[in-house]
Amino acid sequence: MKYFEWNDLIARKFFNNEMAGREVLVYVNKEMIEQLGMAAGADVEDFIQCIKVGPDWIENGGLCQKALKLFSNWRDYELEYPPYIAYLGFFVLAATTEGDFNQKAYYPRFWELLGEIDKSGTPRQFGKTEILWEDLEKWSTEDKHEEWGRFTARIRGGMKHIGRPLSQTLFSDSERKYLPLIFDKAELDPTDNPSDDVMTRILQKYGENIFAKRTLRLLDSSQTENTEMKNALIEFVLDELTEWDGSLPDFLLDNQHSSQPHQQNSRVGLRICLELDKFSGVVTSTLRLKVNRSFPDDGLNFEYQGELYSCVETAPPNWSTKLKGVLHSQPFDAATIDWGNGAKFEDKENKFIARLKANPVRLFLRGKRERLPDWIESQQLERGCEFLVACHSSIANKIREWGDISCEEFHEKTSSGLPHEWLLFGGKDGHASCKSIDVLTLSKLLKLRLYGGIKIGRSNSFLSYGPPTIILERGYGNEQVMLDGCELIRNDTTIPHWDLPSDTQIGSPLIIEVFNENGTILKRRRIELKEPELPADFKDTPLRDMSGKILINDISVPYASGAIVAGIDPSNWGVFPHTLPTYLSKTIVFLGNKPGEIVEWPNEKMPEDWHPVWAVAKSGKDSWNVHFCGQLGITEDNSKQDFASPDTRTIKRWREAVWNRRRRTNAPKIKKIKDMWIKCQEVAKHV
Repeated sequence: MKYFEWNDLIARKFFNNEMAGREVLVYVNKEMIEQLGMAAGADVEDFIQCIKVGPDWIENGGLCQKALKLFSNWRDYELEYPPYIAYLGFFVLAATTEGDFNQKAYYPRFWELLGEIDKSGTPRQFGKTEILWEDLEKWSTEDKHEEWGRFTARIRGGMKHIGRPLSQTLFSDSERKYLPLIFDKAELDPTDNPSDDVMTRILQKYGENIFAKRTLRLLDSSQTENTEMKNALIEFVLDELTEWDGSLPDFLLDNQHSSQPHQQNSRVGLRICLELDKFSGVVTSTLRLKVNRSFPDDGLNFEYQGELYSCVETAPPNWSTKLKGVLHSQPFDAATIDWGNGAKFEDKENKFIARLKANPVRLFLRGKRERLPDWIESQQLERGCEFLVACHSSIANKIREWGDISCEEFHEKTSSGLPHEWLLFGGKDGHASCKSIDVLTLSKLLKLRLYGGIKIGRSNSFLSYGPPTIILERGYGNEQVMLDGCELIRNDTTIPHWDLPSDTQIGSPLIIEVFNENGTILKRRRIELKEPELPADFKDTPLRDMSGKILINDISVPYASGAIVAGIDPSNWGVFPHTLPTYLSKTIVFLGNKPGEIVEWPNEKMPEDWHPVWAVAKSGKDSWNVHFCGQLGITEDNSKQDFASPDTRTIKRWREAVWNRRRRTNAPKIKKIKDMWIKCQEVAKHV
């Protein structure tokens, strides 16, 4: 194989559509090289030879010099991938090569791969190759807008030069792909991460038969020199958890150790929400959930102990409304659950499993951190904030002792409404973790999160009128957030949220940086704001007929091209569409203006001798929404004698759809149409 064939194979392996928005680790080892070259009959030796020779047009220079020559003005040649990626892959290959080496030795591995065992020390101009790592980050985040993944140039292991290739060896692909299984076993919520210490224990417990020995050694290490690398590993895993959608990849579904059945279910975590009356001390507890994927349009309908409970998406995005009973429409009382044992709710139709994780201690932070009211359950303690702690009486003394010693303020609250033998405490500014209590563990690793906004695909670009909010989690409260070198100011100093200024530059990369009080950079992200774009013309937009089919040759019939409609006289068309709205739901009951005029679509054929007036669309398990179909509604002259059919069964079905289900049916919003529906119900009442 030629050099550029290897370069593009490696680049395509790591940078592709599946990695959009996710961090890319250029983890190269001998097994991966063998796999990539298998189709062409090439192996590791062939790859190394191509690296040594380089492209045909570069004749002189060592390995690093050739890589730097490839970097020079490479964007002028309109290449699909940066031409130096194969060299960076070789640098990482040296770090992953096993052998009779000192564990910390990098350069001996480097020279042995090249077959130059008589050499030692730093390769010539190796230090200058740091510009390649920086440029790869720029290419992935600015040129490609993270559409093929996000590469971050880091130095790990405390060593300036070799720390860059070492930073890519945190996880192999085979280890990374099993992380969802670990998340599943540990019942983790991707929208509510645990602290870094808790995650370390989880990886040690569930990764014993999954991770390589070097990974397990790093997790177990307490040596100071390994701290940076270990923290980087945990930080990477926490980012992967944040991106997890709660499901398992197909190849893991048949894994006998999975906690999910052998079908594709999505795991979501239930959050207890508290409303506390300061005067009476009465606590009202309800349940919400937050999803990390698209919320079903019809909402979710969970079964729990023989009852149905529903919720829909609300603002802020991805959050649900409070779980309510389908029959009585009252919020679910979370105090009826044993918080120490947890609970499981299941929506079999949408394949969602929502779990309330068992825990004898539960932490609550102010809901405004999530733009919600009251108090929301959290899996980790934040510094410098108010909080509530609910715990079982059996562990109350431990919580009291921790609160008295480790918090600026801490006191027991007189309350009622909690589960039996549970107590409630209030506190402020916890500055130390509570040993062996996971939710009261402070994290050492800062997390920068972009929240909300209108994102363009899975890139790092946002529409200019919908920028994201910058959120810091697990911080110390003294961090400084900069946007292109200018400090951002918080609107509310009680929560670590920063909004982008209204005059933020549009159409150019923006660099977000977070510094500590000593001026050390802690985090960095690139984003871009873009104006919405429309194509210059619609000549390539397909023409469609009235049924939506694309027209190839015959364009004599009426057609639509985008928003342009041709071949129709608007004056003859009318205000309302002539086709029935079968797109509203998978199950729709179409009703006419006379008792007995009823069709349940799609199980029954559409009527030919009458036109539907109402489309009653099913939403969830047993909720219905009424839509007007654009014909005249019920008039006052209708009576129970004016039946469309002598068939008593269809008349009964019509009455059931209009009158019997009225408490589970949402009437139209427009007053005039709503009045027509009410008149229809009055007719049905007397049928």
